[in-house]
Amino acid sequence: MKIVKHRKIEWTKSTGYSKKILLTDSEIKMKGTLIQLAEVEPGEREKPHYHKTTTEILYVLEGRGCISMGEERPRIEAGDIILLEPGDGHSVVNDSEGALVILVFKINASEGDKYWL
Repeated sequence: MKIVKHRKIEWTKSTGYSKKILLTDSEIKMKGTLIQLAEVEPGEREKPHYHKTTTEILYVLEGRGCISMGEERPRIEAGDIILLEPGDGHSVVNDSEGALVILVFKINASEGDKYWL
């Protein structure tokens, strides 16, 4: 058993959002699996991208915004689950006044599997 105290993990700034790596594939003992916490500040947007091999499952913990997928911009809010399969171009946008916090599960992830659109 392992308990992760995420408040003790430092945020890392990325393109349009901040993240905390909560569990790596070596801890989960499943190659290519990663769990992270992502926070998109009000008015911020993650740069549009896609993955060739990575499947991402997003669980919105708090806040509101939208996920841009081509011409589509479905609204997302706390409690929503989003499945992003390899090849799905996407960008998370926080167009609200509060933080958008998302728990991200990555499956079959590999270093460098992020391609900018």
